[in-house]
Order: sequence, then C-alpha cells, then structure tokens
Amino acid sequence: MKKLAILVFPIFFLFACAADPSIDNDPVEPIAEETPTSTVEKPEAEPVVPTETNLTQFFLTDGSSAQFLGDGNEYASYSLKTQWMNENYVSTYEDNGGTVMQRIYRISSDNISLLAENGEAYDAQMPSLEELEAMPEIGIYLSTPLEVGTEFNDWIITSTSETVETPLQMFTDVIVIEKKEEQGNLNRKYFAKEFGEIKREFIMHQGDQEIIISSTIEKVM
Repeated sequence: MKKLAILVFPIFFLFACAADPSIDNDPVEPIAEETPTSTVEKPEAEPVVPTETNLTQFFLTDGSSAQFLGDGNEYASYSLKTQWMNENYVSTYEDNGGTVMQRIYRISSDNISLLAENGEAYDAQMPSLEELEAMPEIGIYLSTPLEVGTEFNDWIITSTSETVETPLQMFTDVIVIEKKEEQGNLNRKYFAKEFGEIKREFIMHQGDQEIIISSTIEKVM
C-alpha cells in the first residue's frame, strides 16, 4: 500500500500543475532586435552647369551660298555667300541685284558682333587677322542668353520656339528678334541653328494698310 501511495502522488501532482492557471505554459517569443537607423548620407547631386551656346552654328558653312525669295520689293530677293576666316571671324556677301553688301562678324562666347558693313563690295578684300582683331564692333548681330527678353542694340528676342515654313524646309525652335522704329515700323529676323538667318521681315503701316517686305530662304548650294 505504501508503494501505491507513492506512485499516485506524483501523478496527482502533475495534474494539479497542469490545471493551475497561474503557471504560463505559452512559449516565450524572442524580442526582435531594432535595426539601427543608417546614418550614411546620400551624396549631393552635382550642380547643373549650363551648356555654353555655340554661336558659330548661326552661319552657313564656308563657301556655302543661299538664295532668298523676296516679296514686297524688287530688292527683297538676294543671294548670300558665306566665307570663314577662322572659327571667330566670318564674312557674308549679300547680292540683291542692285549692290553687293559685305558684312564681317566676330564670334565670341557671348555674342556675334558686326565689325564692318561695306556696300559696292564687288571686289572686297579680306582684312588680315591682325586687322580683324583690331577692328571695333559697330553693332551686335545676335547676343546671349538666347532666351525671350534678351535685348541688344534696340533688338529684343521675342521667341525661341517658333515654327517657320520656308520653300527650303520647315524649321522648328526658331529664334525671333524684333526691333521697333520710332515711326512704328517693325523689323523682324528669324534664326535657325546650322543655317543662321532664314527669314527677315520689314512691316510698316500706311493708313489702314499693312505692308510687309520679306526675304525667305529658298535653297542652299
């Protein structure tokens, strides 16, 4: 009997422990370790450096000739020949049937300046490099920044995204400059990259009538 009592008592003890609600039998969940916040800073973005405008692209290539179709005046039609001395100096010869006009330009990173404008230039001689470098500018032909509102020599850039249809082709992203005279007349020029001046207009009013004289690029040879 003593042996039976000894065996029963451990079994009773086990049942008593299982029934006791104060004893927590749930498994202990591990405590998640916090991931340390990264302190590595992202590198700062490189500053955007504006691309320098290459103003040489506003002239035709050396030896090129272009024909312009005129409207509104007998001298509005003309041919234009381009001659380069080097990457900074270029000369053009404009022949409208009445005279030949030679223009010499200096190209810098900021603008295209006009150095000479010679009429009756049928046998014009090119100045030497030393003479070109010594020549003062007599005006600005085109100036940066090439954006709306830029002003130079009474001209102002009024558009940089014009679309212009010509007998040669359709041009997009055309730069337009305007100059208004005291009498109210308006001068307007259109520039396209790789061609230069592709159109010019002179607009005046006589009473209620608007008169437009224009020259538009027709072909390049």
